[in-house]
Amino acid sequence: MKNPFDSMSPRAIRAVYAIFALAVLAVCLLNFSDIMVTKVRTNDQCEWQFVKEHTDRLYVTNIVSGGVAERAGLRDGDWLLKIDGVGVMDVKDVNSLINVHRAGEYAVYTIERDRVRMDVRVEIIKLFDLRYLSQFLLGLGFLLVGFLVVIVKPEGSIQRKFGRYGILTMLLFGLSNLQIDAHDPRWKFELLFNSMVLARVVALPVFITFFLHFPVRRRMADRIWFVVLLYALSTLLATPVFLLRFFGEGFLSPPVRTTIGISTYAFFIAGLAIFAHSYFRRVPVAERAGLRHILYAVIVGGAAFLYLVILTAWRPIAVYIHPELFLPVLLIVGIPPAFGYAIVRYRLMDVGIVLRRSLLYGVITAAIAAMYLLIVYGVGTVIGAFAGPADNHVLTVVAFIVIALLFDPLKRRVQDWIDRVFYRERYSAQHALLEFSRELPRMIDLDQIMTLIVERITAIMHIEKIAVVICDEKTGCGVIRNNVPEDACMMEKCDEGLAGLFTRTRAAQSFALRADELDALPIPGEEKRKLVAAGIVLSVPMFVQDTLIGVLHVGPKMSDKLYTQEDVDLLMIVASQAAIAIENARLHLSEIEKQKMDHQLLLARRIQEGLLPKEKPSMRGLDISGVSIPAQSVGGDYFDFIPLSDERLLIAVADVSGKGMPAALYMSKVQGMIQLAAQMYDSPKEILSQVNRRMLSSLEKSAFITMVLALFDTRRGEVVLCRAGHTLPLLARDSVADYLPMSGIGIGLEKGMMFERELEERVVPLEPGQVFVFYSDGVTEMMNPAREEFGEQRLLDLVRGVRGDSAATIERAVIDSIQGFKGDVDQHDDVTLVVVKTV
Repeated sequence: MKNPFDSMSPRAIRAVYAIFALAVLAVCLLNFSDIMVTKVRTNDQCEWQFVKEHTDRLYVTNIVSGGVAERAGLRDGDWLLKIDGVGVMDVKDVNSLINVHRAGEYAVYTIERDRVRMDVRVEIIKLFDLRYLSQFLLGLGFLLVGFLVVIVKPEGSIQRKFGRYGILTMLLFGLSNLQIDAHDPRWKFELLFNSMVLARVVALPVFITFFLHFPVRRRMADRIWFVVLLYALSTLLATPVFLLRFFGEGFLSPPVRTTIGISTYAFFIAGLAIFAHSYFRRVPVAERAGLRHILYAVIVGGAAFLYLVILTAWRPIAVYIHPELFLPVLLIVGIPPAFGYAIVRYRLMDVGIVLRRSLLYGVITAAIAAMYLLIVYGVGTVIGAFAGPADNHVLTVVAFIVIALLFDPLKRRVQDWIDRVFYRERYSAQHALLEFSRELPRMIDLDQIMTLIVERITAIMHIEKIAVVICDEKTGCGVIRNNVPEDACMMEKCDEGLAGLFTRTRAAQSFALRADELDALPIPGEEKRKLVAAGIVLSVPMFVQDTLIGVLHVGPKMSDKLYTQEDVDLLMIVASQAAIAIENARLHLSEIEKQKMDHQLLLARRIQEGLLPKEKPSMRGLDISGVSIPAQSVGGDYFDFIPLSDERLLIAVADVSGKGMPAALYMSKVQGMIQLAAQMYDSPKEILSQVNRRMLSSLEKSAFITMVLALFDTRRGEVVLCRAGHTLPLLARDSVADYLPMSGIGIGLEKGMMFERELEERVVPLEPGQVFVFYSDGVTEMMNPAREEFGEQRLLDLVRGVRGDSAATIERAVIDSIQGFKGDVDQHDDVTLVVVKTV
């Protein structure tokens, strides 16, 4: 399932995380104010125990030496009967009775000692809940560090996971001890209680799944069943808590309540344990320095959590009678700062430089703002001294605007100065790459572009391994490389390969991974191994709009520094500009080739036009006109007038399957054969049979030729017709017009005997006023915008209507009619038309 954040802009991601972080913080602060300020629990520094045999009293024990209970005269073994005159039956009654008192007030305890009842006045003190404070500060620390990481690099997957980890840690531990009661508004109860249940369902699995991705990706992170199991377990543990709102606190026995409470710490500790295991078993020794501070904090904080779990299970009342025992729990607060320090110091999660520079920008910006306010104040004071009250406000506003306009470029210059002074190497590299990216679109030589990319990036980023790969569907892939094997550069054209990954993500892919993390890359194993073995650590795609045209592979920096997100962004800019330059170069080459092709096609068209009859034949008794209009520059239709004597004329009309140059080549070959065969054989059937025999071996399997031959003999007063699969000839005379049916199959479809058997000759006597029309299927199959064909009937009706005109007029009428019929639709087939009228 696609992550919705992958399609969001960095600004949108920051906004979403900011909203959730502020909402969680607000909810937790509401609970924090109850526990630590407005509803601080009361403490009388002793323990009350319920005894089954005595349902109307509580047993007093574990009195703190020197505490308020001891000073009031209470002793271990006393029985507590009443508080302020109200009987007590369980511990809940005691809490509700003494919590109404403020710190420093006294509550009257009615006790029984040695069967003697007495009243004692116990001073009320408020509990400082060190256990909750430690957990709240832990959550707050993770919230701040996680949010800062997301703000700096919102597009990073691991950064967003850490941000969610921080938000959910705050939500769970900030609501770990609710202080809601019947006196609270309904909205507050619903908000805090439901948020607490939601936190238990969602946060517990995240405590583990985050450390399956950091510091290395564990294979278990890809096991869907494991993630589902974690959420099922967290839901199971949260269900009894949710049911408390319906059945009350008595619904759960103390052991069950303790188990549910400890489960929260168990999930958190399990996540820390996974981190420690990854550190020692999965992270190479050379790469552990950046994680060492986190490990120390995890060990100390994990031990503090274990101590908290054991202490809570052993002495649940310890927070009241021995709060000092919870001081070691404060050590858990050190875990988030350790993450923050390691992230900044060792550039974990790729935010260190950006974060440090952002902080420096912040300090400088704050100083500029202070200076700005001082100047505005000073200018306002000076204006007030010389101007009247009415003019003072107007001049102050004008001065405010002018100073603001002056300070904005000042701030930009200061930031530029910071980059030059404190980040000189990075600043120089950035400017060099940006300048290079501006030069690229002006280049039109493809080899020069690719070579220059390799040379400039190698020099600017100080790398030894680089390869630029560009691919084209027609010509395949081309590579310019330096210290990278050629076989590692080739991209496999499949959805599962690197090309498919680029198409889906449109993002650079890092291969600077440890061996056990390679399985996380969603590309085939062989392609993955080639890239890693070649020393490629980063691959940047080149896109032109939505089309992937190439990739930029780079190896590690000679300084062994990692590629930061700024480096990746700059390389993405270079790749984008390079893609544009490459596409421009291709278009330039394509335009040159197109011009050559157009010139060649123009020559071919002139040659083809030269093969067609240059003038109408002059024969007594016949009015002849013909035309051929190719759909492209050259076509596969053909017609010819072959005089055999003064009284005999052979007319040929043919249509080669397909169109364009291949069809035109076949057409020129057929024309030569027809002209040769016409001199050797007497009948159209014999001519077609001989042409079929000769063309059968040279035609492609999918190619064929249709043809009609008409041998006009004015001495005999007849025309002999024969067709090889061509459109039927049309004959119009008097008021009658119809097609002349004849059998026959196309040339090149069958061998000699079958072809000859299918051919049929037809003899038609010649009479004055007859109109013979021979045409290709481009006439009758011409389509209009509604995708309707011109059709044989329209042609028949048209010829019938103009049969009295000359052959040239009839030809022009047919051509004009089909052109008007098709309208703006492109011509998709060649059109050939020959009209013969007897006079």
